[in-house]
Amino acid sequence: MEVRNALPEEYPQLWQLFYETIHTVNARDYSPQQLDAWAPAEIEMSRWEARMASIHPFVAIEGNEIAGFCDVQPDGLIDMFFVHHQWQRRGVGRMLFAEIERRAAAMKLKSLHSHVSLTARPFFEAHGFSVEEPQQVTINGQTLSNFLMRRSLNSCS
Repeated sequence: MEVRNALPEEYPQLWQLFYETIHTVNARDYSPQQLDAWAPAEIEMSRWEARMASIHPFVAIEGNEIAGFCDVQPDGLIDMFFVHHQWQRRGVGRMLFAEIERRAAAMKLKSLHSHVSLTARPFFEAHGFSVEEPQQVTINGQTLSNFLMRRSLNSCS
C-alpha cells in the first residue's frame, strides 16, 4: 500500500468512498436522515471536485483501489479523513495518519484539529486527540453531533 496525492481524475472515486463510508460505517451512530443530509445520493460533482482541489487530499492506494483519503490544511485542520468500509481495521487509518504527521512536521504545525464524528472519536483519541468541545452542526436541515478535537504536535509519537 502506498500513500500519495490524489489525482483530479480520482475525485469522483473519493466521493464514492465518502458516500459509502458514511452510509455504512457511520450508520451505527447517525440516523438515515442524518446520513442522507451528510452524504446525499445526488450531488453536484463539480462542487465536490472544487472542494477536493481546494483541500489537496492524499490517498492510500492498494493496487488500483483507493482504500482511504484525508488531508491536512496549513492551519492544522484535518478536514477529511475517511477509510473505505471494506478497508476498516486493516491499518489504512494508521498509514494515513502517519502521512498527516509527516506533512504537519514539514509545515511546522504546532497542533492538529478536526471536526470528528461520533464514529471516528475513538480513532482520533487513540491518536492523541482530545475533545475540545462537543458540537451540534446542521447539514442540509439535519442536526448532527460531532466533536471539535485537537492534538498538540509536541507529543507526536
